[in-house]
Amino acid sequence: MTKKIKRLHRYYWCLLAVFIALLIIGVENVFSATFVSDRLSGNPYNHFFKQIFYISLGLVVSTVFYCKDYHIWRKYIKWETLGTVLLLIAVLCIGTVVNGSRRWISLGSFSFQPSELAKLVSILYASHWITQFLERHKPIECLYCLSRKKTAAFWQKIYFIPHIALWIPLLMAFLVIRQPDAGTAIVIFGIPVVMLFVSGAHILKIKIPLLVITGVFIAAVACEPYRLNRILIWWDPWKDSQNAGYQAVQGLIAIGTGHITGQGIGEGISKFGSLPEAHTDFAFAVWAQEWGLCGTILVIALFLAVSYFGFLTAIHCKDTFGSLLALGMTLYLGGQGFINIAMVSTILPVVGVPLPFISYGGTSLLVNMVAAAILLNISKRNYRYAERERIQYPMPPLWSLREETRSQFPLKPEK
Repeated sequence: MTKKIKRLHRYYWCLLAVFIALLIIGVENVFSATFVSDRLSGNPYNHFFKQIFYISLGLVVSTVFYCKDYHIWRKYIKWETLGTVLLLIAVLCIGTVVNGSRRWISLGSFSFQPSELAKLVSILYASHWITQFLERHKPIECLYCLSRKKTAAFWQKIYFIPHIALWIPLLMAFLVIRQPDAGTAIVIFGIPVVMLFVSGAHILKIKIPLLVITGVFIAAVACEPYRLNRILIWWDPWKDSQNAGYQAVQGLIAIGTGHITGQGIGEGISKFGSLPEAHTDFAFAVWAQEWGLCGTILVIALFLAVSYFGFLTAIHCKDTFGSLLALGMTLYLGGQGFINIAMVSTILPVVGVPLPFISYGGTSLLVNMVAAAILLNISKRNYRYAERERIQYPMPPLWSLREETRSQFPLKPEK
């Protein structure tokens, strides 16, 4: 086995080990964050057993994505996008309202969140169309203009037509904002944009549209009182620590009271009702309180490992679609993890983005496991392709210096 094959093999096993570690941490953290409230309802293991069920279901679904060639999902991209868009529209019509947001479709005692599925489909859609442009050697830009002729009008030279890889993500993000869920909309639309820039798009060509988008964003925040209030509270959560800034302040208190080694497994006090959404969006705060700085560093290191080995998988992939798909899945899992940690730490405003594998939620966990399975599938095919390449094109035997010299300068026979 050559050094390259060993290295690719190591990337695969490291990714697998990191995903297993995050799942174990998630199960422990969900149980610790919910057993007090569940005990009051009569079943202290309610959320724990549900999380185990979601993992079991996720293993079945992710096994299909792991075993199948990832190129097959490109063939059904039209149906995948159409189904996801219809589900997002259905949420706005018949969805269940929870905490003022219409994000779930109820299925008996369970609920389904289509916006989590939209994150995965937007990456598949963007990977498909960017690959088509690269394979046909077409220029990659985030925005296009109507004409580049010198005689064209000024407005025709402005870059305002989005790349086709952004059409469906933009539509999905718009539908998700209507729920409203700005954090998820940013993830759905932001990852394809990053993929376009990595593929060769130039940011300098969209200076004017970028200023317009920034202005629209500021206006959208200013027009909605709750959005403006969220920005102000993020800037100084202690100013209104008993109302709008309560969740952010309690998250900081939970992290701070963990100290170096934490308060102990199941001993954190924030889950006794003082920290809202302790088992979902603010699961990291519960973990930090019970495991302290050591546990915090561990989780951050695991997400750094996901990003590092995921990017290496994308770099070593031999086909364009697989490389872009690995990049998108890495941005989704690693990027969302760091966004959640930054949100709980008040580095970013509270945007409602769950912590992958650790936050409680059936749809989120299922999509996370599918994304991990696709990334592992690509990593596995990387080292298997290297093994086949080694068999088909074996390296010539290495000669000694003496043999090499004699082959280049044969001795003349003596007369």
